[in-house]
Amino acid sequence: MRIRCFSIEGIFFENEDKCVFDFVDEDTALATLSDGMGGLSLGQEAAEVISSAIRTYIFDNINKIDNKCSLLISALHYADNELHKVSLSNRSNMGAAVAVALVWQSTLFYTWQGNVRLYMYSNGRLNCLSKDHILNIGYGRTALSRCLKGAGLRDDIPSLTHSVNKGDRIFLCSDGFYNSYQSVLSLHSFDDIKSRVVNPEDDASLIGIYC
Repeated sequence: MRIRCFSIEGIFFENEDKCVFDFVDEDTALATLSDGMGGLSLGQEAAEVISSAIRTYIFDNINKIDNKCSLLISALHYADNELHKVSLSNRSNMGAAVAVALVWQSTLFYTWQGNVRLYMYSNGRLNCLSKDHILNIGYGRTALSRCLKGAGLRDDIPSLTHSVNKGDRIFLCSDGFYNSYQSVLSLHSFDDIKSRVVNPEDDASLIGIYC
């Protein structure tokens, strides 16, 4: 299993995406992608706090919590609490969308809040595994209906599983990537995918897990 990543700053604003990935062991991989919310303060810091907190919680508890879906949900709550502390310290409203993928014993466990997406490329087909948490607020504009912003989370957090086979590819990507470049996820080479991302309008971030 291999993990590749890139995060390319958009042409209008500083990069507020944060990618974190690591291996628990040679057969267990974790990836988290957070996208700081536009319209709130310190988006880059919010994304960093959330991604780092999720990694810390999962690494500390992966051998203590048998139900890995529950593990991911608890990690989101932990990250939301950590963001609450930072928000109070900075006296700022902070938030981010996030997606988390844990590959463990040939199974993908995943969760998300907001519009960071998870895709799987398997048997020649690309499928989106997540569903955006967004609302149409009129005049062609949308807003997140869920995110982490240090204010508590709803009870019905999605936490799902998918079987993983050798040769499958799992992708986590921010909206700055998939809104313009979703079609290139079918390319075999990660370097080829990255080469297609040129001067994106919004931050374009991608984590690829190659099983």
